[in-house]
Amino acid sequence: MQEKSSAATYTDAQRQDEIENCTEGMEAIKAGEYEKAREYFEVLASNGNLTATLDLARLHLRNLVASPDPDYAITLLAGASASGMPDASDDLGQIYEAGAWRAQNFTRAFEFYRLSADQGSVSGAFNLGRCFLEGIGTPQHTGNAMIWLGTAAHNDHSLACYWMGSLYSGGEYIDRDASMASNFYERGAALGHSYSQNKLGIMYRDGIGRDEDGEQAFSLFYLSAQSGNEWGQYLLGDMYKTGTHVEQNLEAAARFLTLSAEQGLIEAQVVLGSMYGKGQGVPADRNKSIELYEAAAQQNSAVANFNLGIIYLNGDGVAQAIDTGAAHMRQAAHLGMQEAVDILEDLKTKYGIETKDIH
Repeated sequence: MQEKSSAATYTDAQRQDEIENCTEGMEAIKAGEYEKAREYFEVLASNGNLTATLDLARLHLRNLVASPDPDYAITLLAGASASGMPDASDDLGQIYEAGAWRAQNFTRAFEFYRLSADQGSVSGAFNLGRCFLEGIGTPQHTGNAMIWLGTAAHNDHSLACYWMGSLYSGGEYIDRDASMASNFYERGAALGHSYSQNKLGIMYRDGIGRDEDGEQAFSLFYLSAQSGNEWGQYLLGDMYKTGTHVEQNLEAAARFLTLSAEQGLIEAQVVLGSMYGKGQGVPADRNKSIELYEAAAQQNSAVANFNLGIIYLNGDGVAQAIDTGAAHMRQAAHLGMQEAVDILEDLKTKYGIETKDIH
């Protein structure tokens, strides 16, 4: 475990002073003038400005300057880390965890995350919590994971809020507590984390951990959808399609489901495929329906494979193709769909279709 250095401290006042001195360099980055920013940060870094040192290293690591030098960047980060810069320690942890520019080394990653957390980094605390939860570079330890993830969450790290909510709602590592889960999701949602908004919306929709409140659910799904979140778009579209807590509106449902399906969400592709097949909220279009089902089937959707199987077996809007239909049914069966197994047994009787290895 990385020992804390009592000599290396980095105060909030120091950080604020450094940030103010880096204003010109940050403006250059915003303007896309990366060489100008590099020159500016090099001067500040040579005078001991750790924020400039960090920004200079990131310019090199992100290939934003001419002749980027990752080794030089990592040397800069190591120096800043040793001088008490928590963000530099966190960056080094990410480098070693990912195996980027250095051989992957989970133990070293854990050490730098630990140092970063000890130096006061909220991101470092989150990453340290991840390591303890997943056993990255250290033995798995749920208690320590909860401490560090909780620390990050209570310091408004939105992803840590989501993870804490998931821990309390999942019941894999700790006992389920829907109320605690909803509290953390609420904190993440307030910070604009779209997946937390989705989870909290589901809890309001279904009355889990919160009193059932369709209006709150709709508002949260809408916020998430407007941010471009594919699950938010799907959940909002599903509310409109089913008329759950909102007046049914198939056209609106199709719009939001289309946005989600275009991002590759299987659930949206399947539902939208069905809507095109039935002409619900969109013109009936069997080709479009098949296109959506095929996109979901390629992502191993049992339902999409089953639906394609039915279409080809029945010749529903396409030329009947027993072999193609059976192939999709076989895939649905492999993915655990009992209905597909039953249909394959019927096909074996009727057509002699092979059903081995479907269970």
